[in-house]
Amino acid sequence: MKKSLIPLSSLIGLSISLLILLTTSAVSDDPKFKRVTAQWTDAPPKTDGRLNDKSWETATVINDLVQHQPTPGAPTNLKTNIYLLYDKNRLYVGFECFKTDMDQMMANETRRDSRFFIDDYVAVYLDTYLDRRNCYGFELNALGTQTDRRVQNEGANSGRRGSDMAWDCDWNGQSVREKDKWTAEFSIPFAELRFSQEEDQAWGINFWRQDRSSREELSWVNLGGREYAVSRFGHLVDLDITRLNTRRPIKIKPYATVRPQQMEGQDFQTKPAAGIDFRYPLSNLAFDLTFNPDFAQIEADPDMVNLTDIPLRFPEKRPFFQEGNEIFQAPIELFYSRRVEDLKGGAKMAGKIGNFNTALVFAQAGPEDTSREEKADILPPLDDYRYSVFRLQREFGQTATIGFLGTTKDQAISGLNEHYDRSSGIDARFVLPQDLELNLAYASEWKTTQEWIEKGINRDQAIFAELSREASLFSWHSSFKARYFDIGQHFAPETGFVPRIDRRGVSLLGKIEKRRKATINFLNHETQYERLYNHHGKLANHRFRLQNIIGFSDFFLFFSPEWYYRLDDDGQAFTDRTLDLFLGWIPPKWISIRVRNSIGIRNDKESFFLGPEVFLRPTSKLNFEFRQQRLVEDSQLIDNTRRFVANYQFAQRMYLRSSLEQTLQNESRFFALFAYEYQPESNFFIVYNYNQKKKGKEQILFVKLVYLIKLLG
Repeated sequence: MKKSLIPLSSLIGLSISLLILLTTSAVSDDPKFKRVTAQWTDAPPKTDGRLNDKSWETATVINDLVQHQPTPGAPTNLKTNIYLLYDKNRLYVGFECFKTDMDQMMANETRRDSRFFIDDYVAVYLDTYLDRRNCYGFELNALGTQTDRRVQNEGANSGRRGSDMAWDCDWNGQSVREKDKWTAEFSIPFAELRFSQEEDQAWGINFWRQDRSSREELSWVNLGGREYAVSRFGHLVDLDITRLNTRRPIKIKPYATVRPQQMEGQDFQTKPAAGIDFRYPLSNLAFDLTFNPDFAQIEADPDMVNLTDIPLRFPEKRPFFQEGNEIFQAPIELFYSRRVEDLKGGAKMAGKIGNFNTALVFAQAGPEDTSREEKADILPPLDDYRYSVFRLQREFGQTATIGFLGTTKDQAISGLNEHYDRSSGIDARFVLPQDLELNLAYASEWKTTQEWIEKGINRDQAIFAELSREASLFSWHSSFKARYFDIGQHFAPETGFVPRIDRRGVSLLGKIEKRRKATINFLNHETQYERLYNHHGKLANHRFRLQNIIGFSDFFLFFSPEWYYRLDDDGQAFTDRTLDLFLGWIPPKWISIRVRNSIGIRNDKESFFLGPEVFLRPTSKLNFEFRQQRLVEDSQLIDNTRRFVANYQFAQRMYLRSSLEQTLQNESRFFALFAYEYQPESNFFIVYNYNQKKKGKEQILFVKLVYLIKLLG
């Protein structure tokens, strides 16, 4: 039996440390919070982006926003009025954003759930349980494009901008541009939110505005340099919970598709299909079932050149996995829903019970080996995979959380024993004095594979610890992360995303950033150092990287030299010496150009990568994208992928999207989608896919109709 990677004494010491930290977090003093009330209305405003309804005249008005950037907590000269109303069905929020030069308006994104990095936009964030950790986010840019998200644990473990955008909510929002300002209206149904039914229950709330021309980000409360500092949100008080309509209907969504298709070397065939999605909501939980789901309207992931030794991670796009996806976030990612391929059916529960966040997923999927037909004479027939995932997270005090995550993946091979891969882990998060944040995790894996059986391996383990700080330092936004991890030699859960195995060591990351109202308006510096060993004691990764970004006017210059020693999977050593470059011209007008470059020595070869990107927006409804990826190694062309995308937004819920991608091997892929949401959550899709491969071509036409049936329980 393999010895444990962690001595018992270490586990006891770790447990005692957790209890001490937990006690410290639980007894910390409450800060002082801003407070606001929303006014009741019997005549709700029409959600058209204009604030000319009579009801807005009676609304609560907020206009005391402060800078989040460039100077956290400082006053602003940007005039912003925010209006609050509510009735039994919805919370209404209006924004009035004054601007001295409307020609400097930045508004480009027209696709829902876009990231508004360079757009003017406004947002409202709601901590409906007042747990000071988690919140809903609703955002609108100046074109009326909607984005929604659910932030878990103040954005810990969830990547850039600290949020998860997979969640979708049936809410309304519109924006309108006027002579000296732009306005936006939010209409958020209470029935789409989960919250306590107790009377006199306050909610956490914050308001946000980004104005690109002035380089300012504004917040209602001073967040201390952290955008998703839910623990610092103000309080929405005096909501009459007893008058709110919180009845959540049972949702049944049947679908039907007609799919004429021509596969490689075959004649056209027409395959009709049908399936159904079912949701049964309770006040704090939601139960979902799906049978024979169809994701025809989901565009395939683009081909991307990967210049690193870390595999690419793609976001989840399938609706069944999106609800509650943020609950599974943990430092060691044992559940990465993209691992569940060819989903045939599933059941899920997600929500909050008291101080517990919980989620449970059961799924059945087809075999992952798409070429199994060609190997049928040498491999036994494969049955479906069965997945089970359970998450439970307990909240303590004001900021501490401890969670458990368990996964199983079972597969039966006809005539042979069942094969499985199982993993479980615990994780904890604590906010310490001086804005320090501590994340800890421990995980184990068990599985039956020939390799493990031959080597006598029963299990393998992983450890993760991170100490980080994100705050303001002398008017600069600063952050620091120090990580230690020990990933076992064979630790690779098939349900998760663990990009490196057989590594232990430290990684340090420091960053400072400053936005200025001057010719040079943006400065960023980031230093990364990493030193990792494998479990034979041999140096496996040693990295030193400097990243710098300078912004002036509408131009951005990025340059990042890197020295990187590493061992590949075969034990061969490489020393990469590269320089990454990026030049972007992003004016508020209808065109932007970005060029990504990487030059140097990589894998003992002279490497040159060029990635130009051009974005055109002739009108507010029409935009085009062109991207190219060209990689040359030792004067040999390795990759030359070109991608062209066109989008036309007929209306808020009707759009046309198409993409054409061509590779160096003259393989091409064309995708076109017409989508119309003719009523909330009821959709009509027409999808066309054309794939030209070396062995032949594939053509598939989907016509799909989804109809939502609501039943009041």
